[in-house]
Amino acid sequence: MGKRSKREATSNRSTSRIILVIFVLALAARLIYLLQVSSMPTFNVPLIDSKQYDILARNLVYEGVMDRPFFWQGFFYPIYLSAVYLLTEGSLLWAKIFQIVLGSTVCVLVFQLGREIFDKRTGILAGVICAFYGPLIFFEAELLATGWASFLSVVIMLLLLKAGRKGKVWIYLAIGICGGLSAITRANFLPFFVAAVLFSIFNLSRASKAPKEIMSRASAIAVGFLLITIPVTVLCHNKSGEFTFLPLSGPINLYIGNNPDPDETIMSRPGIEWRELTRIPMVHGSESGREDRAYYMSLLKDYALTKPGHLFKGLADKTSQFIGSRELPRNQDMYVSRKYSRFFSLLVWKAGRFGFPFGVLLPFALLGIVIGRHRIPWPMALFLILYPLSIILVFVSARYRTPIIPVLVIPAAFGFWGVVDMARAQKRKSVAAFSAAVAIVAILSSIAGPFPAERHDYEAEMHTFLGMHYSKLGHKDKAIHHLTLAKHLDPGSFTAHRMLGLVLYDQLRIDEAIEEFEKAHELDPDSYLILYYLGAGLLSLGRTEEGIEALERALPKTVAAREEILIVGRFVIYWMRKQKSMN
Repeated sequence: MGKRSKREATSNRSTSRIILVIFVLALAARLIYLLQVSSMPTFNVPLIDSKQYDILARNLVYEGVMDRPFFWQGFFYPIYLSAVYLLTEGSLLWAKIFQIVLGSTVCVLVFQLGREIFDKRTGILAGVICAFYGPLIFFEAELLATGWASFLSVVIMLLLLKAGRKGKVWIYLAIGICGGLSAITRANFLPFFVAAVLFSIFNLSRASKAPKEIMSRASAIAVGFLLITIPVTVLCHNKSGEFTFLPLSGPINLYIGNNPDPDETIMSRPGIEWRELTRIPMVHGSESGREDRAYYMSLLKDYALTKPGHLFKGLADKTSQFIGSRELPRNQDMYVSRKYSRFFSLLVWKAGRFGFPFGVLLPFALLGIVIGRHRIPWPMALFLILYPLSIILVFVSARYRTPIIPVLVIPAAFGFWGVVDMARAQKRKSVAAFSAAVAIVAILSSIAGPFPAERHDYEAEMHTFLGMHYSKLGHKDKAIHHLTLAKHLDPGSFTAHRMLGLVLYDQLRIDEAIEEFEKAHELDPDSYLILYYLGAGLLSLGRTEEGIEALERALPKTVAAREEILIVGRFVIYWMRKQKSMN
């Protein structure tokens, strides 16, 4: 064996050891977190979006049902979850374990990407940062598509770089396949992917490649992309009547983030508020899902044309949210998980308006981009521009921002080593200047806010939804426990008081139920549902005049209601039967 071969063998062994160490560190961090948060009450009870994914996957596996809701969000994740449930007999734990293994693999891929773009030490540091990056760990342990989106962001980047070096047809086919998977996982990838494809073809033509070769590579990308998206489009059309591979929720999400009062729409809570938001097209005459989508797009168009200044202000606000150091919740707040995991509380925390780790990562990433601007490849530059823009155009939350992290940690690691090198070279002025720049960016990224999403009590909401979950299962004591916790955490929670009143009424604790209904009525005097519940409760206690008065006050408010009238009707019938059984 020659000296060169020996050096290569030694280098390969060293690289393999690094890969193993990064993977083990990442997996250990994720297993520790998973073990500690297993005491969290939602660990085995998925809520809101996670619950919807869980229901869709179980319906497919056990009932063979795939209907319109399957296509409401990205198609890939419920299919993935269905496959896991099929293999593991519906195990939530195994679904999370598979995802943390995937997340550990991402850390290894980040090392490979960092080494390829800059050098080995940059790759090592980037991989280690990913291994202990709290928001990545959090979302990989949730029934959400964020972990897969993070994985695809790095894989596509590696494939684009490899295509630029080797240009094999199979690489372009893989790019198309991964691009298709990214589009059906998180539609925000699509602008980047389209731009990357166009740029790849442009580079081939600039390199004076033969037209036949350019066509074969472009065709390979198209074939790979269509292999993924055509079956999804056909399924979506068959099940919903919509001919698209993109999420059906796209138009309403665009409207939520771009309207005269985005703070209100973004903070529409699951349940009654969300139903009212989704019923807007129906109230205005829409009779199908396609018409609903068209109506939201028409609202968005009218808003952009009539209030362009307000639209741009909203985009500026969302930009400040995207670069903000804190992790913005959507339907769950990762800061709540800190109570259940000491390890996680070290990895994710807030001090005033400063948030760790993004408040440190962003300044070093910008520093690395400045120092290494001539070495950053075009796929990374495109992704770091277009992916954030695609989020800002809709609305910002931690779960949508997180997939950029595995790419962003690479220039951050390079920026850190740049400062270290300056310090070793005793370039004190440069070190001071760059350190000051890092501190200034960290401060600037922490000034804005608190944003509307941060002012909501997600812990109280978590207990509210747990109470609703256990109430549906018939576990009334557990339901009362969680709903009582919710109202103590957030005395202003209308939903907690309303739901606790319903559960107490079902337990024939009528006096206590009426107290909760009355408190809910104080919080929302316009709720006709509460007036119906209150009226029925008062009738149960023989307070006939007060009960009839409450019901009469509720009647005019139900004119525009449809689904809720059915809910009220069922409740009144239930009350009458209850009264009959008591007598």
